[in-house]
Amino acid sequence: MNRARPITAEVVDDGVDGLLLFDAECPFCRRAVRWLLAHEREAGAGLVLSGLDTALGRCVGHHFGRALERCDTIRYVTGGELYEESEALWRLGSRLRSGWRLLAWLRWVPAPLRNAVYRGIGRYRRRLAPDNDARLEDDPRWRERLDATLCTRLGLPSTLCEVSR
Repeated sequence: MNRARPITAEVVDDGVDGLLLFDAECPFCRRAVRWLLAHEREAGAGLVLSGLDTALGRCVGHHFGRALERCDTIRYVTGGELYEESEALWRLGSRLRSGWRLLAWLRWVPAPLRNAVYRGIGRYRRRLAPDNDARLEDDPRWRERLDATLCTRLGLPSTLCEVSR
């Protein structure tokens, strides 16, 4: 019997505690995000998604002084902070259940080494998965715009919700 929870379960904004920005055009990235959602520790966990090249992604990027469109990494926003590359990866690992949570131990590997491996995979990511994977824009966790509640939950200034319109 398959015990995996469906990743399309309804998510309520009340529990939002993180925003994952990723390359929604990349099949490897979409598969990795699906895997992450399927293995989250808490049912209905508060991770929301958006593409790096959406209005939301551009707004968050501008706030943190980064050009997020057309970049080769994931970005994770929580507690008013932006985490990138392998730091985002190990922080996302702490959201996973049981043994998968050990991915959070990546934080003990020196950052230059972690990031070199991360960038190496990123360089070939479009070749690592077939392009027949379904898109995530229809997932209930997908967001196109920031609203005041989402800004508050992510620790971002509420002025960003006006900018992302």
